[in-house]
Amino acid sequence: MPSRHRRPFGLAFLTSLVTVLALTVPASALADKPRIVATILPIHSIVAALAGDAYEVELLVPANASPHGYSMRPSEARRLQNADMVVWVGPDMETFLERPLRRSGNREIVSLMDDLDLELKPTREGGVWEHDHHDHGHDDDHGHEDGHGHDHNDHGYEHDHGHDHSDHGHEHDHGHDHSDHGHEHDHHHGHYDAHIWLSPVLVRSITEQLADRMMGWDPERADTIASNRDALLERINDLDDQLAQQLEPIRDRAFIVFHDAYQYFEQHYGLTAAGSISIDPSRSPGARRISELRERVADGDVVCLFTEPQFRPALAETVAEGTDTRLGILDPVGSDLEPGPDAWFELMRGMADSLEECLTAN
Repeated sequence: MPSRHRRPFGLAFLTSLVTVLALTVPASALADKPRIVATILPIHSIVAALAGDAYEVELLVPANASPHGYSMRPSEARRLQNADMVVWVGPDMETFLERPLRRSGNREIVSLMDDLDLELKPTREGGVWEHDHHDHGHDDDHGHEDGHGHDHNDHGYEHDHGHDHSDHGHEHDHGHDHSDHGHEHDHHHGHYDAHIWLSPVLVRSITEQLADRMMGWDPERADTIASNRDALLERINDLDDQLAQQLEPIRDRAFIVFHDAYQYFEQHYGLTAAGSISIDPSRSPGARRISELRERVADGDVVCLFTEPQFRPALAETVAEGTDTRLGILDPVGSDLEPGPDAWFELMRGMADSLEECLTAN
């Protein structure tokens, strides 16, 4: 008889203990693998490739949503709060995260623009661009991943279209002192183009530096991360060579983009971008800019005007109306792609295919 009374008491005690643990211990502590949250699909793809099966890597912003001015759902805010590591581009891209990430707790937070040493390009003005494309070239030498010993124009974008590997001796002014990098960053928010995943050069640098950060944060998995890093770098180099060959025949074909998101891609492959309708997709351009773009298109050499799937194409249709300029679609964030380690590669191939299709003469 006594044993029958003790058994339900024991079950009740264990049930209560599990309930208490579930309420008081963070979800990440109960999980078998550390949890990493990456904000947007192309960054999630790079992180997922580095992490492999050693981590749970979650995407914060849905692939079909624009990170500009995004509002998190409660479930996404909880996902962010429960993460062991958060990887984001920075406040120039995911402005909505500035306040939530101030309450960092014990999470490891990596801002790619602020915390890594990257050769960033300044933002450009919208409208018509003066473009000298005769000195552009794709540098096929993949043997110098970080550009040591190469003299690159400091943040210039007029004639610097080879592999602009980062020179670790330069200074960026982010307003933060990252002493562990041995130099200072000085980037004022909004002054530099945040679409860093569209440069194979920067993605190689992100891969190497982020791997170092992850190995320092989690030494137990360092060997796995290093192996994944090496495989990822090889894939990036292979894709870069393929895209350079694919885009070579259309380098001199002029085009206009919906918003200025593509200069890393354009200049790396020596493409002829003639202007952009908008700098910030959340703000409509003025009548003067539309008029200037229509005059530029009327010159007759602008082969394509590219819209984006996240935004209505009405403005692009207005600019191209009455001309032979074709309309195409460029997707800089991979809105219809399945998240995962292959997504960045599919995004870049999709960009090249869209450019080739629209810019190739009939």
